[in-house]
Amino acid sequence: MMKPDDSILDPYQLAQIRKHALTALQAANAIGRYPTPVADVMAEAKIIVSEEDVLRDDFLTRMRRKAGTALKKALSKVLGLLDVKSRLVYIDRGLYILKQSFLKLHETAHAVLPWQRDIYCVIEDCEKTISPEMSEQFDREANVFASEVLFQIDDFTKRAGDEPFGIQIPIKLGKEYGASIYSSVRRYVSTHHRACAVLVINPPELVAGDGFVATLRRVVTSTEFDRIMGFPKWPETVTPKDEIGAMIPPGKRKMSGARSISLIDTNGTMHECVAEAFKTPYQIFVLVHESSTLNRTIVFF
Repeated sequence: MMKPDDSILDPYQLAQIRKHALTALQAANAIGRYPTPVADVMAEAKIIVSEEDVLRDDFLTRMRRKAGTALKKALSKVLGLLDVKSRLVYIDRGLYILKQSFLKLHETAHAVLPWQRDIYCVIEDCEKTISPEMSEQFDREANVFASEVLFQIDDFTKRAGDEPFGIQIPIKLGKEYGASIYSSVRRYVSTHHRACAVLVINPPELVAGDGFVATLRRVVTSTEFDRIMGFPKWPETVTPKDEIGAMIPPGKRKMSGARSISLIDTNGTMHECVAEAFKTPYQIFVLVHESSTLNRTIVFF
């Protein structure tokens, strides 16, 4: 079953979070510095990251006793913890470095967003609370803050918009900002001025007859895509026999070249689109753009 979109906030909430993210970046003199200096942002916010790898049961038990009822408990294995009063962050050091960076900024959000910082004494985070599928607003706000800081508000979007459109752009740029491929592709599409979408597909499972079947995890779209296409009905699963499934790179190949596919919009109108795919061990990205907007000149005033 396709997962819902992640961090949808109303315009006022988003504006407030972007304001605090910009303040954090400016205080650290971080805009235009690559990769985004997460350590400097946290230092200026007076958030200290513990060098100890202590997220074990005995430590968590002590912290939970300390918090009492003012505890936001993780839903699964604890990956990060914020001691609000001490402004200390504890991170699972087993996480790969890019995930640690995002998690540190997520914890920073809990400490600096004024409407969040006085709610709990101890905040635990796990895979579910930092997931793009998180539905609880408290964590969605922290995810948005982390993304706004990591991609330096509109800096990534402006640089990406100046490049030829394609899946290679967010992969290349994301490395500069210290962001994961997943975060970079999602940011690229959701903030792009062109009519585009990315389908995030789970790794294929081999089945007899069809060759493989893969489930659609989620779809991220740009505002222009929604305007032109509405909300197409996406397939819950794909196989090599359909247009989208045929895009999945076979074997050890990571990419498939751009090719034409057809999509039907909400009103039943057929649109010619161009799609290309990129595969990682964790998911496949199929980047789609509506052909009529691809070469359109966009003028900003």
